[in-house]
Amino acid sequence: MKKLIYLSVILAFIGLQNVFAQSRQVSGVVTSADDGLSIPGVSVMVKGTTIGTTTDLNGKYSLNVPENGKSLVFSFVGMTVQEVVINSSTIDVILKSESIGVDEVLIVGYSTTTKKSFTGTAKQISSDRLAAKSTADISQALAGEVAGVRVINTSGQPGTTATIRIRGIGSVNGNRSPLYIVDGVPYDGNINSINPSDIASTTVLKDASATAIYGSRGANGVIVLTTKKGKAGVSRIEVESKFGVNMKLLPEYDVISSPELYTELTWEGLKNKGSILGETDPAGYANTNLFQQGVGISPFYNMWNADGDQLINSATGQFNSGITRKYTPQDWEDHMFDNSTRKEINVKLSGGADKTTYYTSFGFLDDEGYYINSDFKRYTSRVNVTHEVKPWLKGSMNIAYSYSKQNSAGQTSDSNSGFWFVANIPPIYPVYLRDIDGDLVPDAILGGNQYDFGGGVGTGTRGFGSLANPVSVTQLDINQFTNHETSGNSMLEAKFLKHFKLTTRLGLVYNTSDRDNLGNPYYGGSAEQNGSIYKVKTNIFSYTWLSMLSYQNSFGLHNLDAFVAHENSSYEYKYLSAFKSNLANPTGLELNNAVVSSPSSSYINDYAIESFFGQIKYDYDEKYFIHLVARRDGSSRFKNEKWGTFGSIGAAWMMSRENFMSGVSWVKDLKLKASYGWIGEQDGGGFYPGEDLYNVNNLNDQLSFSFNTKGNPDLTWEKTIQMQVGTEFSIGEVLEASFDYYVKKTDDLIFDRRVSPSLGYAIITVNDGEMENSGFEFDVIAHIVNTNDFKLDLSLNGAMAKNEIKRMPIEPSTGKPKVLDQDGIYGRSAGHSIFDIYVREYAGVDAATGQSTWYRYFNETGNGTIEYISSMTDYLAANKGNIGTIGKETTTVYADATEKYINKSPFPDVQGAFRLEAKYKGFELSTQFIYSLGGDSYDYIYAGLMSNTQPGGNNWHKDILNRWQSAGDVTDVPRLSAGEDTRVNSTSSRFITSNDYLALNNIRLGYNLPERWINNIGLEKANVWVSGDNLWVKSARKGFDPSSSETGSSSTYRYSPLSTITAGLRIQF
Repeated sequence: MKKLIYLSVILAFIGLQNVFAQSRQVSGVVTSADDGLSIPGVSVMVKGTTIGTTTDLNGKYSLNVPENGKSLVFSFVGMTVQEVVINSSTIDVILKSESIGVDEVLIVGYSTTTKKSFTGTAKQISSDRLAAKSTADISQALAGEVAGVRVINTSGQPGTTATIRIRGIGSVNGNRSPLYIVDGVPYDGNINSINPSDIASTTVLKDASATAIYGSRGANGVIVLTTKKGKAGVSRIEVESKFGVNMKLLPEYDVISSPELYTELTWEGLKNKGSILGETDPAGYANTNLFQQGVGISPFYNMWNADGDQLINSATGQFNSGITRKYTPQDWEDHMFDNSTRKEINVKLSGGADKTTYYTSFGFLDDEGYYINSDFKRYTSRVNVTHEVKPWLKGSMNIAYSYSKQNSAGQTSDSNSGFWFVANIPPIYPVYLRDIDGDLVPDAILGGNQYDFGGGVGTGTRGFGSLANPVSVTQLDINQFTNHETSGNSMLEAKFLKHFKLTTRLGLVYNTSDRDNLGNPYYGGSAEQNGSIYKVKTNIFSYTWLSMLSYQNSFGLHNLDAFVAHENSSYEYKYLSAFKSNLANPTGLELNNAVVSSPSSSYINDYAIESFFGQIKYDYDEKYFIHLVARRDGSSRFKNEKWGTFGSIGAAWMMSRENFMSGVSWVKDLKLKASYGWIGEQDGGGFYPGEDLYNVNNLNDQLSFSFNTKGNPDLTWEKTIQMQVGTEFSIGEVLEASFDYYVKKTDDLIFDRRVSPSLGYAIITVNDGEMENSGFEFDVIAHIVNTNDFKLDLSLNGAMAKNEIKRMPIEPSTGKPKVLDQDGIYGRSAGHSIFDIYVREYAGVDAATGQSTWYRYFNETGNGTIEYISSMTDYLAANKGNIGTIGKETTTVYADATEKYINKSPFPDVQGAFRLEAKYKGFELSTQFIYSLGGDSYDYIYAGLMSNTQPGGNNWHKDILNRWQSAGDVTDVPRLSAGEDTRVNSTSSRFITSNDYLALNNIRLGYNLPERWINNIGLEKANVWVSGDNLWVKSARKGFDPSSSETGSSSTYRYSPLSTITAGLRIQF
């Protein structure tokens, strides 16, 4: 019966065509204004209908136009939409390039559309704009390009992919990253395997109307990448060469750099310690112990020509006159960081004949980091072919291969980290070992000078990073990642019954990655094992098979575009690791080079998704637009609740087409839009969250099992409901703008719930809790000057976002929502954001004693008793109805202070970018700044530099010079005490730092050589340029970079972003 109904509907659509008037044939050819070449794939539509076609491989088209058809609309990705009145049977059109505008063509949701007919929010970024940045992958190039899209470069290590967040934090414990779509199918490979030079267009989808078609994987936004294709009728070769210099232009923290000043401060701390301990002569105590192993600095690091107790004048606290150094320690930053080079070359061949087009590319990138021996090398190749088998049948095949190798020795999150050393090591410690006379010690094993690993020469150990030397690690150890990736994408499209089209597409990704880690047998952590080898091998295989039936037709002023589809996706991840020690060859990376084995490990994770979905797009007279989406996804991850239903509805009103707007000619393309949708997310629970998982163990060579994870068979999707309203418009030829307001509510959050240990397990993963993200986004472009010779544009985008936990998960012991869940410095409670800071409140320094103080809150109850509060939120929830007067006092005991929300979080008030672009004849200049206003983060590096560790244990920030020194001093920096007051830099509001920053993200100056210069040598185009990336940042504190972390907090182990200056040449012939 259903089949009969469907057939009747189809036949009715077909029959309706005959109701309308006779048609006439119009044909022509479409060419590009840039190069005069024909353009295949241009959409040609009869205005006010959905009757249309696309140009063939030679840019030609032929179309039957109804008698009431008045004009044709020509549109193509990256080019200005052109409307032409039908006054002849032959209409040839020349399209001009345009990257911004309300009529631009968008690639969204398994189809293309124009921006004015789109009911959702999507932003397309031109390939030229992204190519202006010297980045290894597309994720980093997106920084600052789209309102509401935050790009976080968490590491400057070449080859590292950026973290992207679209419209806030999508989940507490689940996946927060967007879905990548490459040439129409989901992409599960490494995004840095795709050469940005091969990308023709990048579109970011943000609201439910744009992302619901991707169902369970679209909750965090979607990034759609389309790779380049050839054009029929011309063969073209393009060569692009870039050479750059990578540097560390972002500064380090302002630390004590003088060995003498550091030693004087250490002496002062020992003097204060003597007073605390009750010594009768604190200054004498300090002199005696200044270079005393275990109390002061290791005597081996006394670099001066006097004994340790003779260095400091007790009366002044400064060095005695006549003291000189035996040697000057090397600057660790000079040995860990150095300018390096970046080399890139891309060669592209494209063209086509009558029925076939091709695009072939070869790319090479050699990107060296400023951190010693860190680099990324990549070789890429791609072949994209399209072929028209019959007028009604065409196909395409895209194949890409990437090989890359990344070196990153000495970047661990421990004492072997060079970043930790540079940020924190006192200036008294040398890179190379010295003997007691201050002379360099030869390395009897490796030759040259021996590195100082903190062990000294028979006289004690270094107080900082003992047994570590990252300069040596980067030279002697190996940490290498090798990656091979092959991806393929084939498509077959058949047109039938005039308005129907059947498409099938298969996308494949195969990725194999190897990690080779070698710990040298001579020095450092692996020396006791005579060296070690650690190897990891991973394989990823994924495929997506899509089949889609689409229908497109017009009935007078009614236009309909619809499709139904089925999609099957599968993902498999294989892991294998092995460790061996005691090397035969000190540089051999193979396991057979070592003799002592440890247990190996391997496992497989996989999942599959089955999907049925469809969409309907309808408009009336290009004024009123409706967009409906429905999708049904089934996931193998869930045991009982495998299926989820998702969808959206979007509507738009092109108000500027109404008659009552005809007198307001200066307002163009004014559109109001709204959307509502519900989307899912499945990644937060892991691969097998419904199953109980066990470890397989060896118990005296017998098989045994131990419990690993308790499964929850009822776990299911996180569900996100998103609502949006917005407007888009332009004012004359001067201003283009769009504004959007959205609310995203995520329910059934995936949480790890603690349960009673009597159950035999401590944690179970559940669906519970609710979170909301809301915000306002704007994107404005002002065309300040627009003449034939000179153009000047200013663009500004921004987002004001808010995050709030609406409901906490249930606490099993009470059966009620949990009051507070602490995660480091962050508290999670209803009414607060996921990253609201929950710490003790710093009260400053006691002017009489120089001790740190914090606030302790108390409750004066009605019965006259005082109750001290350790955790404010927990206390208020537990004592409802018994709260009298809340007061506070200061305390010098850190443990007695009250933990509380301090009305600080890293979420900014507004965040975005602005860009200035100028073109004068052949010259082009563009600059992009990224800004963030509001929000606060924790500066862990600064906190570590304001510590009271043991002498020689850590360096200080120069703010230590503002310390308390004597009674009556008013300051917020407590006294030095050589390890006695160790709580002075414990977690508190003292180290909360403003997240405000302004960064120069990119600047580029280019010149297009005149054709009269280059045509005589056989070139079509030639362009030269110089550009700079990540050149400058202004933040609340020198060295503090809140842009490189999701929460804005600093880390001593983080590879700060690269600064790159590049010169480039691109030629076409």
